[in-house]
Amino acid sequence: MASQELSDTYGVAPASGDNPSILTVLRRRWMVIVLVMLLAGGAAAAVVYLKSDTYESTSKLLFRQTVGPELQAIGLLPGAPDADNLAADSVQIVGSRRVQVATSRELRARNVDMSPDDVRDDVKVVASKDSEVVDVTATTDSSERAALLANVYAEQAKRLADLDQKQLAENALRAVNKQLLDLPAGPGGTRAQPDTGGEPTPLAKLRNDAARLRTIAEAGTGSPQLIQPGYAPSSEAGNPVQTIVLGVLLGIVLGVGLALLREQADRRLHRADQVSAAFEAPVLTTVPRNRKLKRNKPFTDLPPEVAEAFRMLQMNLRFGPTGPVRSVLITSSRSREGKTTIAWNLASAAAAAGLSVALIEADLRRPSMAHRYGLRDEPGLSEALLGEVSVADAVQAVLTHPEGSQNGHSRALHVVTAGQVPANPSALMQSSVMLRVLDVLRKDHDLVVIDTPPLAHVADAISLLRHVDGVLVTASVSSTRGPEAGRLKDQLQGLGARVLGVVANGGSAMNGYAYAPPATPRGLRGSNGDVPLDPLDVIGQPPR
Repeated sequence: MASQELSDTYGVAPASGDNPSILTVLRRRWMVIVLVMLLAGGAAAAVVYLKSDTYESTSKLLFRQTVGPELQAIGLLPGAPDADNLAADSVQIVGSRRVQVATSRELRARNVDMSPDDVRDDVKVVASKDSEVVDVTATTDSSERAALLANVYAEQAKRLADLDQKQLAENALRAVNKQLLDLPAGPGGTRAQPDTGGEPTPLAKLRNDAARLRTIAEAGTGSPQLIQPGYAPSSEAGNPVQTIVLGVLLGIVLGVGLALLREQADRRLHRADQVSAAFEAPVLTTVPRNRKLKRNKPFTDLPPEVAEAFRMLQMNLRFGPTGPVRSVLITSSRSREGKTTIAWNLASAAAAAGLSVALIEADLRRPSMAHRYGLRDEPGLSEALLGEVSVADAVQAVLTHPEGSQNGHSRALHVVTAGQVPANPSALMQSSVMLRVLDVLRKDHDLVVIDTPPLAHVADAISLLRHVDGVLVTASVSSTRGPEAGRLKDQLQGLGARVLGVVANGGSAMNGYAYAPPATPRGLRGSNGDVPLDPLDVIGQPPR
């Protein structure tokens, strides 16, 4: 709506709709954070429970980062060792299936029944890229068994590595011996070599290599070396309290991230200023959430802060800068926004203030007012529009204060329910009869409140927009979505409707709404709720 049109309402410019602070978002999404935190903490507790009565024992194997000693023995110098690759190779050697099978076989020889798969699942082999040490960690349900498994596994890994080195040395030794046999025989059938000036002859060199390889084939290289055996642990593995605390902290971090992500994807209007900015209209009142509103309690039984919200709405409509509003159409962007509840309590607040008020249920497709507030279904508006009854016959009178009023001027609320659902609601609403019904009720009442279907989805009430003083939009806080509000705003602007303002339904009431006497004086509240009267006793009386 243009700024000029806004100035013709109540002089309150719509809020800018700035993005909320992170703290505001976290307060609004606290349930997401708490839920994720509980799930993460519960998962950590489950892990602790599943790992209860578990013990860890670690043995360490030292691998020298050199080229194979059997090659060094024949005079080949190693290149620069690749720490990353050698560490990875050491882990692959220790963690191989051969070692698992050999460990399982040795354990069964010691009357411990563990299959190779069990060994694989209970043993973890790790090594740092900048270290020559490989850790073998066994985890079981017994401290003694954990130590036994760690030691047997490390011993089998060392034994198999030694066997591999010895086998390579034996293969190299055979090759050297063959070279010795292939040397040409010297004088006298010996393999004597000519003098080389102090340098070792090929024969001497081969003999030295053979001696070294023979030593390696018999004694091994000493790599890997068991530098730490596994010991029986005295306590269970891990810290249960620390694990749960870390799980909770991780849940909080994930919850905050998820809350911020949901906020970015959420298109709903969560605050009154967002509602105002979406419709480009002032918020005339904020109706707080209350169970009594959902239970359709009479206006006199509403809590003070809820009743005061409707009094604020009624006063804003009555004392606007352009004079009192005599007729108002209430609509919304979609269903279940609280239109009927707002219409009923606005009319009740005005009647309790001494005004003569007519409430029309113009939702002929899904009527609910009669069922909600204990009124008769028919005759109603549809019967009056079809000419089956007069307007007076369709009116039901409800006394808003059965035992008096706060100001002594409480009036009966005249209600026209929808009646029976007609075959063509849109045609009836567009008929000239509807305008005559509206004129009759407006003539005899200070305020006419019209409850209509959502204009964004049903076109029935569009024909009434230019025959009322203004439109009141109902928006449900934390339910109405920004795109829906934008479509309704554009539609109302295109139809030339005068939007008086917005009711933020289901928000948080301002503190001042609860400013009320500590106790209600005697005789000001009824005990039986709203009481229907005979419409013939009140219809047609001139406004006082």
